[in-house]
Amino acid sequence: MNELKKLNEGGTPSERPFLLIYTNNDNVVNYVWLKTKEELLRVMEEVKGYGGQVLDSTLVASCRVEFP
Repeated sequence: MNELKKLNEGGTPSERPFLLIYTNNDNVVNYVWLKTKEELLRVMEEVKGYGGQVLDSTLVASCRVEFP
């Protein structure tokens, strides 16, 4: 667990922390970054409503960018 904590130290909170991966009617994989859980749930319902399939969703707590 300490190793995971070290990886997150110094991270920047993501502006759009929720990632949704889904397929559309043509079986094309798409993804979208969202700001809130409510927005995520709304988009998931939209995807299902037009015949798409939700493949996965996740919350990204922070991100780090390293420059050489």
